Amino acid sequence: MIYVDDHRWRSKQRECEGWEALNRELGQIHYEGIGAPPVDFDIPYIDDEHWAGIAENFDRIIEGLDFEGKSVLDVGAGRPWAAKNFALRGAHAVAIDVVAHPVVGLGRGWEMMKEAGIDFELFVGDSENMPYASNAFDYVFISAAMHHTNFMRALAREMARVLKPGGMLLAINEPFRSASEDEADLLLQSALPELRHGITERRPSAAEYFRAVAAAGLEITEARLGVDLDDPQRIWDNLTQPGLIPPRQEWIDAAAPRRFARAFHTRFRNLAAEIELRRSLPRGTAGIRSSHAQMMAVLYSRSELNIRAVKPLR
Repeated sequence: MIYVDDHRWRSKQRECEGWEALNRELGQIHYEGIGAPPVDFDIPYIDDEHWAGIAENFDRIIEGLDFEGKSVLDVGAGRPWAAKNFALRGAHAVAIDVVAHPVVGLGRGWEMMKEAGIDFELFVGDSENMPYASNAFDYVFISAAMHHTNFMRALAREMARVLKPGGMLLAINEPFRSASEDEADLLLQSALPELRHGITERRPSAAEYFRAVAAAGLEITEARLGVDLDDPQRIWDNLTQPGLIPPRQEWIDAAAPRRFARAFHTRFRNLAAEIELRRSLPRGTAGIRSSHAQMMAVLYSRSELNIRAVKPLR
């Protein structure tokens, strides 16, 4: 454990207790002795819809990268499945998280290492105040953890600080809100159990993520949506979810004046969001910036972001 037990850590300690309480409430604190390895030894590559999406996003973000002999930091690691997978690929992997629990936190890593016959490092600590030297890692990986802080820019600065010049940030599965949604309302719909247990939850806009990464001095080279929006039909299906923009038939059935007024208001608001989104991503960014369909999906749907960003050599 590497952290200073001050006011900053105490807030993280409360969050740690909240994660443990939530998992206990969900019945995930113990495993049955069924004579077979627990399923989490194989995550994210398990027969589960949730984890299947994470696995595909993970495979996409690391595609073409060589981890042999490289140093990789897994930030907000939880059960350190990513650190394990980087170690299996020959990396010197390090995992950091606030939760040390032996089943639903970093402590699970000891059994993972034993089962896989590999080693990686585990640190209980604050990702916004990390105990590592500057320019220490070739890669920093984070999965679905950037939205668990109220200080995203501080987190992004820390991840950039510990990256070596030329190193790469790999971020996946970060949820965001559409231009038509209110963050507070969305959190009440999607994260009430977490909030009730004192866990920090946010649903930033996509542009907020991009601005935080850029403000940390990293150059975004690729930004893509999660696998749930990888073709035009899925994009349209997602756009017409309740709470986002209404289905086409609703527009047809509505009274014309009301429809036109709502369309004008929505278009004015979303035009501002589109301008903000385009400004937050460099023109040459692969993925969202080069695809009109994905750009519209970022504005009008609810999905996850996957980001690659490089620390300049200068």
